[in-house]
Parts: sequence; structure tokens; C-alpha cells
Amino acid sequence: MSQYLTGRCLCGACQFDYSGEIRFTIQCFCRDCQHATGAGHAPQMMMSRDRLMTKGPTKTFRKRADSGSMLEFIFCRDCGSPLLKATSRMPDAIAIYAGALDDPTLFERGQDVFEDGRQPWDQG
Repeated sequence: MSQYLTGRCLCGACQFDYSGEIRFTIQCFCRDCQHATGAGHAPQMMMSRDRLMTKGPTKTFRKRADSGSMLEFIFCRDCGSPLLKATSRMPDAIAIYAGALDDPTLFERGQDVFEDGRQPWDQG
């Protein structure tokens, strides 16, 4: 089923919209996502990169994950809000952080991943 999603950063300088299939959703508990979001986990929706349209001043931070893949964390350059995440393991895909959605109720909980990084205060 195709979905239409919109979202933005905290200051509104960056926006995105997506029309297409959601491949899957996850809650990532890895330390990289914890550092990037300032939270215990990062709920994400994985989708086709070529169907995502963005506008605004973003900044990309690249880092090699413990698994060896390259990660890209995409933030608003102005306010620092985390918006998107990509991995070299899926070059044709990109993830939207659920918290950046205009309507976060569209996120449906998926699989928990990298649970070894789950913090004791983030159970549930």
C-alpha cells in the first residue's frame, strides 16, 4: 500500500515528502542512533531513496558502524534536528526518523534491532 508522508525539522527550515511503499519499520537501539537522537532508541521507516523529496539546509555526518557499513545521519543544518538515516548496506533506501513526521501516528512499530544497546531506562 502506498503512503504519502510529510515531515520537517524543529525550526521548519527543512522539509520532506514521500510517496510510495514503506519497506519496513524498526526501533534501533544502537549507540549511534542514541547519540544521533539523544534518546534511547530511534524509530525509523525505511523507504525508497528515489521517492523522497527534501528541501532545506541539511548537513550529513558519515560514520562507519561497528558492523563495517557506512552510515549517513542527515540533520537540519540550522536547528540540528535528526531527519534521515542511510546505510551502505541498502544504497537505494533511506530511513525517516518517525519523530520528524508531521503526523507521527502514521508510524507503525516494527522490529527492535541492536537490542544489545538498549538502555535499562528504555524498556517498553
